[in-house]
Amino acid sequence: MKKIIPQRRLSISAAAVIAIAAIGIITALPSIAQAQQNPTPSAAICNASSTWVSNPTLPGDVQNTDNCSFQQYMWQTLLYLVQPVARGSQVRQFETFMPSYGIFVDPGKTPTPWGKTPKPTYCKGPSNLKQSYVFSNLTLQAGVGQPLIDKSLNRVFYGVSVNKPAYDFITGCGLQEAQCSLSLAPDLVDPVSYKVVDIPNLYPNLAFPTGAMELKTAWKILTPDEVAGNTFFTTKGSVQAPGKTCMENVNLGLVGMHIVSKTPSQPEFIWGTFEHRNNAPYCSNTSAPPPLGGNWTFYNPNCTGSNCTTNHYAEGKATQVCTMHPWGDPTLGTMPNNLTCSSTPPPGYICDPDTQKFVIQPSTANLQALDLSVKTMLNALPAGDANKLWANYSLVGNVWTAKGTLPPSVQVQVGSLSGANNSMETYVQNGVSNIQNPYNCFSCHNLDGKNKGQSLNEAVKVQLPPAGLSHIFNLLNLKTKGCSTGALPSTPMCAANGGPTK
Repeated sequence: MKKIIPQRRLSISAAAVIAIAAIGIITALPSIAQAQQNPTPSAAICNASSTWVSNPTLPGDVQNTDNCSFQQYMWQTLLYLVQPVARGSQVRQFETFMPSYGIFVDPGKTPTPWGKTPKPTYCKGPSNLKQSYVFSNLTLQAGVGQPLIDKSLNRVFYGVSVNKPAYDFITGCGLQEAQCSLSLAPDLVDPVSYKVVDIPNLYPNLAFPTGAMELKTAWKILTPDEVAGNTFFTTKGSVQAPGKTCMENVNLGLVGMHIVSKTPSQPEFIWGTFEHRNNAPYCSNTSAPPPLGGNWTFYNPNCTGSNCTTNHYAEGKATQVCTMHPWGDPTLGTMPNNLTCSSTPPPGYICDPDTQKFVIQPSTANLQALDLSVKTMLNALPAGDANKLWANYSLVGNVWTAKGTLPPSVQVQVGSLSGANNSMETYVQNGVSNIQNPYNCFSCHNLDGKNKGQSLNEAVKVQLPPAGLSHIFNLLNLKTKGCSTGALPSTPMCAANGGPTK
């Protein structure tokens, strides 16, 4: 495949001399160890806009094709989503999204109407339920199916939710029913009790509408000291780990968020990842102090014994987490099998000079520059401004494809090529079984469907339609049926987005 080189604002080498226009300082780009969690501005000029907090709006699309514009799009999106829905409201915009348990309901029930607050059946929850209240029994991470365990030996809990365009698409096409949409769920096995609609064959163009957005959030049960530290976005919630009773009305702190957004120019979605700055140190500098003071959330520098291997799951033990590839840069940190670009042969794509010059280096430079610009802007807000809290979070990765190309093969990916993050993809930061680099959202969200064939020798991957980029369908309730005619419903919403027209 011919390599697609995206347009760029500038290029940078790792030894470049950098200018910081915002504060008039000139310095040299430090080593990754020196830059631990307190990014030094890069040669890129990629700045925040004060309007993102003074007059927050949800951007309709990326303004330009350069790398900085994609990073700005994602920060502007986050700062809109965390605003109250109305003056004086305690509910944030992102908290109005419909959680997966309000869509994939039990047989015989209908999805929760948009604007209403759903309640799952596995926890009791409060009697006066608010939209900001979190329910979760999701603890297994993508890629490996293992949980992240904190120092208190509690699991981290995850939530998946969608905005109204995505909700309308799912429910308008009947995709909340397993019999209708199971072919879009590569991690689920088709049951033998009913025939599933063959969406890849019947509706190869089925796609979420432009403007659809999906969020994945990661929540930690906070200790009293973490609550008192006041560095997390917090809420109340009811959570249930496998085989455990519900923990009701606990204090939850946000440790990570994926924002996945489909725009007019990017049908593959833009995949951004935010993390709390105190989550974990860089693997290359685990002795660094937490940037917000206090302790690392998922790393214990005093750990001793056999359970201190980083990014390794051990049953019933706290996970020692470190960030393998800061800013999703595959050339920073350790590559699988201790390979480097000087190895013979080197890891091909990420060591290609054009890939480094036009894809990797601009992404890292712009993420660093914008991170400093946003943090400076938010920290300068008056005391008591709720937006100041978001200076404690960082956009650590963002990936898309050149010109919105699908399928999102590695040769057309742009941005954080090793964007697997420390709170939601802890154990696959170097790929599954540490044999693949780069590894990012597209490593799984790649339109690969289920194997089709009578034997392993004959099995081939079925290519999913664009709707299969979302893995929300892996949360289907397999007991639900529907689509008994073998086709999706011919509703206007479905017909407008690649479904049946009759």
